[in-house]
Amino acid sequence: MEDHQQAESPQNLPNAFKNDRASSLRPAPPCSAWRTAAHLYFPFITVALYMTFGSPFNTIQANIICIVLSAIPTYWLASLFYPTDRPEPTPRQAVRFSRKSDIYRAAILYTYRWLFGTPFNLQFFLADFATTYLISVAIAERSAGTQQRRSEFIVHLTLVAINAVLIFVAPSFLGHILSLIDRMIWRAAYIALVDDVVGVLTRPNLKTRKGNVLLVVTQAFTILLTSWMLLRWKRDLILSYQNDEEFQAALAGLELKDASDDVGLDFEDDGDRFLVDDEG
Repeated sequence: MEDHQQAESPQNLPNAFKNDRASSLRPAPPCSAWRTAAHLYFPFITVALYMTFGSPFNTIQANIICIVLSAIPTYWLASLFYPTDRPEPTPRQAVRFSRKSDIYRAAILYTYRWLFGTPFNLQFFLADFATTYLISVAIAERSAGTQQRRSEFIVHLTLVAINAVLIFVAPSFLGHILSLIDRMIWRAAYIALVDDVVGVLTRPNLKTRKGNVLLVVTQAFTILLTSWMLLRWKRDLILSYQNDEEFQAALAGLELKDASDDVGLDFEDDGDRFLVDDEG
């Protein structure tokens, strides 16, 4: 009887069971960086395909629907690579994207002007970059390594709403100051929005249905906004060339050359003017 109890004691369990228990307590091995960022990269791959091959539809509404629905196969393909056993991040690992480097923050702020097609101004850009840190202090942004807010964009959006009310009710002599504050808050809110989007795409909650739906919606928003911003950038680039005198002169010369070829005339370019000589 004593031998039987001794055989069933925990000290005499087979080594295989002990190894399985130890392996279950061992932390999961780290995953490769490109796999953990699959849901972040694939929306931009979808955007690149749209920019390269275009949309099969001719109407704006159909193109928007097509772009939004493309988030579903994007999500499915990214899920094939994203690790399902990824451990939860520590507070020190959960650092906002714009706080990892000033270069990231500057790059995000640079794309803000594409939303409205405003020309680039270095002085305003440097001032806006510095004021984003002032807004971070004003909203008591939590330091790295501590528990972060669920959404920084909602906090900034609240500030936008409060400042908008103050602009309407404040005395007129404060209007200019409040307008400057409004400019600062909107740019800081845009950076916070990008941080929230990157956070959802790099750390998605795939354990719940709500988390999966949020991931698909965020990918659709990323694809749609990025495509729209690139089209705005392309349009601004074309408009800048149209206002360039040298480009207009070269374009006029090409059109004149095509016209002279059609009627059988000789075309001469002396480097300054475009001349057409009639030999007949």
